[in-house]
Amino acid sequence: MDGVEVWVPVLAAFVGLAGGVVTTILSLRSERRKVREELAFERTKFEEEIASQRAALKAEFGTEQSAESAIRHFLDIHELPYRTFPMIRHHIGGFENNELRRLLVRSGAVRFMAQDGTELWALRDRVSDHFKRGRWKHPQSPQNKVADAELFPGAFDKEGEH
Repeated sequence: MDGVEVWVPVLAAFVGLAGGVVTTILSLRSERRKVREELAFERTKFEEEIASQRAALKAEFGTEQSAESAIRHFLDIHELPYRTFPMIRHHIGGFENNELRRLLVRSGAVRFMAQDGTELWALRDRVSDHFKRGRWKHPQSPQNKVADAELFPGAFDKEGEH
């Protein structure tokens, strides 16, 4: 029975080792599955976020493109090529002054100044002679100049509000 007594601990060690290996393999498989599921969840979340940002950018650029198109049309429809900035601001609303100026430039407009300091805008194509000669000042006030209070009734009632 001495030989059997030696094999019992060795057999127990092998069974323990086999159990440990099986447990380790099962744990690794379980962890691997969890990592795959987490990655799939994060990927889905990331793709949804990208789709949301893409839709927001598309809407924002769509608004800007529509505004640029409206500006081009507005500056192109009448016989007089120049429009005052307040007049443009009245017809193309919803933008801050400098943002509207950037849209004007992107839509192909250039700025001129009247003798009285009124800011005028016109499409480059319509005033190419003035633009080429560098004539940025106009000797007369614009014919289509309208006071801000007339264009924006009620906007200037209270001081400090604009």
